[in-house]
Amino acid sequence: MLSPVLLVLTSLSLSTDAFAAALARGAGHPGARTPEALRTGAVFGLSEGLMCLAGWLLARVAGSWITALDHWIALILLAGIGGMMIRNGLSGDDEAAEDAPPANRSLAGTAVTALGTSIDAAAVGVALSVSGGPVWTALMVGLSSFLIASLGYRIGPKVGEKLGGWAEIGGGATLILIGVSIFVSHVTAG
Repeated sequence: MLSPVLLVLTSLSLSTDAFAAALARGAGHPGARTPEALRTGAVFGLSEGLMCLAGWLLARVAGSWITALDHWIALILLAGIGGMMIRNGLSGDDEAAEDAPPANRSLAGTAVTALGTSIDAAAVGVALSVSGGPVWTALMVGLSSFLIASLGYRIGPKVGEKLGGWAEIGGGATLILIGVSIFVSHVTAG
């Protein structure tokens, strides 16, 4: 059984990817408001929590199959979203972005980004299950990601205001680096 401190630290560490991705999404949306931040946080929180729960449950059935593919899925999803953000940041079309938000800022785009950043939560869920961690840890992971991602999205416009298109380019590069980091850590660990 894992200590409560370790469970809290695990929840917070899984939230860092959600924070970075939500910050990048908020930076590309200058009119971000608190309700949008809460909605974005809810998508990230649900994704992180449900993926952790899915990993925990699936470890009982097929732990080795999950860990064989999770890093590929994360890399493809995050590199795709990150590439779109970089392309949008380089286009310099700020007026069009304000009038009609691009697809990668839609709820579906947020969900795909959240899914990509939450692949590691599934792997942690597997590890928690194997090590005897409680299933309710998934709730802690989801709640922590909700709070942290909401904060990231809410402060994102301030970052975007100061950095302009560079914020979206940096956000896209961050997502790609997160995907590469997940991939490399999974490939080198096993």
